[in-house]
Amino acid sequence: MAKLIYKKRILPDAGKHLVELLSIEEIDNRFYDPKEQSEDKKKQMEWTYRYDEKPEMQIKVWSTASLSTYKGKKSKALTMTEALLQKELTEKEKEDFSDTDVLVGEKCFLTVKHVKNEKGDINAKVLDFEIA
Repeated sequence: MAKLIYKKRILPDAGKHLVELLSIEEIDNRFYDPKEQSEDKKKQMEWTYRYDEKPEMQIKVWSTASLSTYKGKKSKALTMTEALLQKELTEKEKEDFSDTDVLVGEKCFLTVKHVKNEKGDINAKVLDFEIA
């Protein structure tokens, strides 16, 4: 007989927190629209972090795989990678970097804000990543 279970939704705490990267996975982008987006947006990266002070609490962040800067703004993937490596990457290092396994287990600070959606539900939004 199949059994149902209740899994309580845990809202990550707001504020600045020290976190450890548990995993990075390439997944299908569920918001991909081939009529509006280029083929490189078909996949995205899913970054899973664990709060240092609350190891049972995790937070997921999604990004493209791009380690780039556009109009002076760093991509989310580049911001997270540099925070985890605790250094700013040179152009050469950005070009050569591809092995995300070296990031797993590294720590950085992330800043979380609680935001209310149209339905009135409260969600966590990651605003920033900083060197630990």
